[in-house]
Amino acid sequence: MQVEMANYLGETFLEQQTRTYAAERTSSVLIKMVQSGNSLRRKAAFKALVQISSYHPNSKTLVNAGALPIVVEELFTRTIFNQCMDSKEEASAILANILESGHAPENLQVNTHGHTMESVYVVYSIISMLKSSSPDELNLNLIRILLCLMKSRKSTTTIVSVVKETEASYDLIELVNSPHDKLGTTSIKFLTKLSPYMGHTLAERLCKTSGQPENLIKNPTGINQITEKDAVSANFLAKLPCQNLMLNLALLHKNTVPTILETINEILRNGTRTKKFAYSYLEGLVGILVRFTTTLYEPQILFLAINLNLTSVFTELLMTVESDEVQKLSATALENLSSESINLSKPPKLERSKPTKSYLHKFLSSHPSKGRSLQACPVHRGVCSSKATFCLVDAKAVERLLSCLNHQNVEVVDAALSAIRTLLDDKVDVDKSVSLLNRMNAIQHVLNVLREHRQEGLQQKSLWVIERFLTKGGDKSLSDISEDKLLRSQLLSAFHHGDMNTRQMVEKILRHLNKIPNF
Repeated sequence: MQVEMANYLGETFLEQQTRTYAAERTSSVLIKMVQSGNSLRRKAAFKALVQISSYHPNSKTLVNAGALPIVVEELFTRTIFNQCMDSKEEASAILANILESGHAPENLQVNTHGHTMESVYVVYSIISMLKSSSPDELNLNLIRILLCLMKSRKSTTTIVSVVKETEASYDLIELVNSPHDKLGTTSIKFLTKLSPYMGHTLAERLCKTSGQPENLIKNPTGINQITEKDAVSANFLAKLPCQNLMLNLALLHKNTVPTILETINEILRNGTRTKKFAYSYLEGLVGILVRFTTTLYEPQILFLAINLNLTSVFTELLMTVESDEVQKLSATALENLSSESINLSKPPKLERSKPTKSYLHKFLSSHPSKGRSLQACPVHRGVCSSKATFCLVDAKAVERLLSCLNHQNVEVVDAALSAIRTLLDDKVDVDKSVSLLNRMNAIQHVLNVLREHRQEGLQQKSLWVIERFLTKGGDKSLSDISEDKLLRSQLLSAFHHGDMNTRQMVEKILRHLNKIPNF
């Protein structure tokens, strides 16, 4: 009768109140059934416990009833050769359900030796069980447990250490290709969590895996078919270290970039509001494109950026997409591209009607006409275009970047200001650049950033730009800056609360302000 009743609990969908009642009345009995040697009783009890634990408020009842040591023993130490792996799958599901309810791992004791869920013993045991040959449900539940443990700093350190020491990352990357869709998605989520700690290792192992990384970027048959796995796959690739040249070249050689651009265009054409994962997928795809702007020193990637006119692509994204993440990524990409403009811009020279000799030279020159000198860019002192030299001025990106300085999201503001700073670098013609920015009322935007934001890194960037305008902007900049009645108090506040670099920049600005006559 106990077996039949436990089977009923395990197989019947119960409402929340019923599951709570069942947990309170049956937890102790079910745990005793698990501890018995009878395989039928154990199997029925495990099924019921999985059902009860799936309702998160029941986790406290199960923990108090002593379920945790039982399921951990089942998972790690119990070995019965004449039974299938079902009990381990169910034990791992119960443990994952309990952890996902929000219990702190350090407070969950798993045995009489004093081990808790964040102990090295537990973490190592879980990771050692992760095998591409293990049942899908077991692997899925083990990764769910690890994702919960990653919320603890101590557990995260242990997990990263064990994954680095073992071959677990290879198994995880193989699981990405699993036909079990949920397992593949959860594996990618876990790899994304590991990326900040061992991103280069993951990128290199991904490139050595058959079918990767191109299988992570699939063009859905339609915008309505974008799945969660599509979105997390794209974001995983975006979050791996952008400067990893091996991965960037692998993406290039596998011809993924045209697919990315085609999919981005389709998403923008059809909109994202009614598509569940479209925005997340779009952010991941844009993040992958940004990767290529960090390794422009590689000739093949430079050729790609020029050929696909990435400056115009990111300028368009900055202007048309409302997502904060896309705007931040686009501004970051424009900063990277603009930093290369001074190296690509060449002095204007007389064009003759003979054919160009190289692909790059073709883009550096516009319609040649015999005996006529091409006009030089005022900022970069050479022949510029948004396509061939990534010039922000020619791309009409400066106005949009300035408007982003009024954004509510501080990360968008920071990225936009960093891009604008490339136009004030020592290598460019700063005098003419300041003159151009003055015509766009740029200094008022920067002063507003200093007023609105207290993050030290952003304040330092704002102060740097203000000092540039004071030294190179002439009377107009001096007048605009000195007339800001709140500036002196903001400078003093930054001086008192900032680090040494901030104080030095404030001192420079104050020296300039003290020399300014009363306009």
